[in-house]
Amino acid sequence: MPITVAMIEEKEFKTKMRGYDPVEVDEFLDEICDEMVAMQEEIATLTQRLNQASHNAFVSSAIPAPVPPPAAIPTPAPAPKAAAPKAQESSEAAQRMLAQAQKVYDETIAEAKAKAEEIMKGANNRASMGLEDLEAEKSDLQQEVEMLRQTAKDYRERFLRLIEEQQHILKSETALFE
Repeated sequence: MPITVAMIEEKEFKTKMRGYDPVEVDEFLDEICDEMVAMQEEIATLTQRLNQASHNAFVSSAIPAPVPPPAAIPTPAPAPKAAAPKAQESSEAAQRMLAQAQKVYDETIAEAKAKAEEIMKGANNRASMGLEDLEAEKSDLQQEVEMLRQTAKDYRERFLRLIEEQQHILKSETALFE
């Protein structure tokens, strides 16, 4: 399906952490749309010129040139024959211009797609690198939490032993005073 200006203008991208600046992406897409509109207008203009040249060639070949009386000019005038090749040359030139405009349009679209693909690939690479960094940070934090849990467990066990020892000492001291 061919990409239209409306499709580009209406395209919404999901936002991700460490992604591209949406304003910058929108501005670039607007530039692409402007270029597409300019190319489409140029193609329309060239098509119109081609149709006009074809029409003029048809009209000039369809209407016979007035023939003067035989006494005035002994040989037939070659002007109508020369006009047809000129019209044909104009038509061919217009077709070449239209083909060139189409080629430029196709190349521009191909460049835009390649650039967009390159941008997306770069964004995906940066996103995956960022994701790897976050995964590593998550792993480090999980290890730190586990260490803190173990330290808290050890502290609690020592504290409970200390309380038990103090209770034992208090019980043995009260036995002495009885």
